[in-house]
Amino acid sequence: MLYPFQVYQTRVEQHVFWIAKSASLKGCVGQGETAEEAISELESNEQEWLVTAGEAGIPIPDVPVDAAQEYSGKLTVRIAPGVHRDAAQIARAEKISLTQYISDAIVNWNAHNAPASFR
Repeated sequence: MLYPFQVYQTRVEQHVFWIAKSASLKGCVGQGETAEEAISELESNEQEWLVTAGEAGIPIPDVPVDAAQEYSGKLTVRIAPGVHRDAAQIARAEKISLTQYISDAIVNWNAHNAPASFR
């Protein structure tokens, strides 16, 4: 599939089924009893949409490309003066910079609390 899409479950009367909808190609959808069926149908319909649009002279949108987020490593945080003082004193006692102390604290917290997918 070339274009981004959303997948969701819906109900019409008593029938529950899945919809896969193109985020870029107006009216291009797929549906099925499972999310996988809906996505598979959308993939086929996307190809047909592109062929038909080309034949009918309908403008075909560019395929969106998400740029990777880059991080500088710089972070400005406001904290209570007492917390700042305590952290600075602990860092000094450990003979490390306050920046290193805070970085270590975040890494340690993440190792014990972040969802498994981030570890």
